[in-house]
Amino acid sequence: MAKQQTFADKANKLGKKNDLMVMCPDTNKETKIINVRMVDAIKTEKGTYKFLDRNMKVYESTYKPYKP
Repeated sequence: MAKQQTFADKANKLGKKNDLMVMCPDTNKETKIINVRMVDAIKTEKGTYKFLDRNMKVYESTYKPYKP
């Protein structure tokens, strides 16, 4: 039987692929770009809440949006 790959092994493997090092304009230091999911809660006219999801790239050092 083949060795079962754990979730941690998969996550580490994917994490190494996506390492993107850039200079942060705020701190002038080299930092990684990470992907985060932003969720906004918006109140509708009926009084219920609607959630908007979006994926963004941000600087790891300041968590400000990445602008290429």
